[in-house]
Amino acid sequence: MTIRVRESTEDDIPAIARIASAAFHPETDAIAARLFPARLAGEGEAYSWRYAKKTASLSSTDTIMVVAVDDSLNDQVVGFALWDVYRQSQPEKAANQPPSAAQQLPPPSFDQEAYAELRAIVSADHQEMFGERGIKDVWHLDYLGVDPQQQRKGIGKILLDWGISRAASEGKDCYLLATPAGKTLYDKTGFEEVRTVPIFGVLHTSMILRHGK
Repeated sequence: MTIRVRESTEDDIPAIARIASAAFHPETDAIAARLFPARLAGEGEAYSWRYAKKTASLSSTDTIMVVAVDDSLNDQVVGFALWDVYRQSQPEKAANQPPSAAQQLPPPSFDQEAYAELRAIVSADHQEMFGERGIKDVWHLDYLGVDPQQQRKGIGKILLDWGISRAASEGKDCYLLATPAGKTLYDKTGFEEVRTVPIFGVLHTSMILRHGK
C-alpha cells in the first residue's frame, strides 16, 4: 500500500462525498445523527448534501481540500481532509460549478435548526480560542475522513501530517474540534487539549498544535 496526498479536483467529489457519508454516518456520529434524523432520512440524502457542500468547498478560496489515494488500488481515493486556511490575497480557484451545486437546498430530512445550533457552537469555540479574528490566523482542520474499509492503516495520520507540514511552512498553528472517535489520533500527533465542548450531548475536544513546540 502506497498512499499519496494531493489536492482534490472536481472528479474527486463523488468519492469524497461517499467517504464523508460513510465515515460520519448517523449510526456512529452524534452530529450526523442530529442533522439527519433516522426517522426522516431518505436514501442518499446525506450523500447529496455532502456532495453539494464539498463542491462549494472546492471552489472556495479559503479552504484547501486534499485526498489520499492508494497507488495499489489504481489511485482510489481512500480518505480526505478539509482545511480552512484564510488568505488575505490569493488567486481565485476556478469557479466553474453551477450555482445550484454550491447553493443547493438541504434535503427534507435535514434538521436546519440543529445545523444552525452546530454552527453557533463551533463559532463560539473559535471566538473562545482565538478572539475576534477567530480561525483566520491558524490552519483549521474542519474534516478528516477515511473510508471505513480502509481505516486503521495510517491514512488519517498521513492526511493530518500533510496539513501540519503545510501549516508549519507558514509558521501557523493547527486547530481542530475533535470527535471522540478522532481524539486518539490527535493526542498521538501532539495536539494539546484546551477545552471540552458539548455538541448534541457528546463531549468534543478543542485542540491545538502550536508551531515550534
